[in-house]
Amino acid sequence: MKKLQEKKGWADYLIYVIWAFILFTGIWDLFHIPGRAVFWFAELILAIIIYYKIKMPKGAYFGILALFLANLFGELFFGFFYIIPEFDKILHLISPFAICTIFYFLFKRKTENKKLLILLSVSVFLSIELFWEVIEYLADTFFHTTLAGVHAIGIEKYESVLEVMPKYEDTIYDMVLNLIGSVIWAVIALFVTKTKKPKKRAI
Repeated sequence: MKKLQEKKGWADYLIYVIWAFILFTGIWDLFHIPGRAVFWFAELILAIIIYYKIKMPKGAYFGILALFLANLFGELFFGFFYIIPEFDKILHLISPFAICTIFYFLFKRKTENKKLLILLSVSVFLSIELFWEVIEYLADTFFHTTLAGVHAIGIEKYESVLEVMPKYEDTIYDMVLNLIGSVIWAVIALFVTKTKKPKKRAI
């Protein structure tokens, strides 16, 4: 692979450390809540695929890793999802900045129309987020997780001690915040692409 042949810097080694941390966290969680551990492994696989298959700035990639780690620490170590009711909503608002960026660079080689590229990135993101809400419902129904709804205090034997926001209301807020975040990202992306000078082609 081309990226493997490039000279490695401190940023690359930091990325490897983060991967290892997510891997060992997933293995540890297999012995506690196996259904939840699947999400950590999925994040790790996605992070590796993005790193090797999608050409994007390192800063944008670290933003994606930060979103993954926020999910991990918010659920597993510090319990932010259960002690800060707004934590999940903040993530839904900022997640388009990471995920839409992934799709932007993924489709960048396929079209030179920046407006279409931005619209496509937002559309794919919102479609996936809608699918994710369905996944949350199915996981809660069949694996006894607490993905949908906003819960407080903590979980005990897969059951939430206190539900502070019903599942249907949580889903509506999540989708609205995803939409708002996507619109903000699209406006910023349009501004950046318009102000960025195109590279001159070699004659």
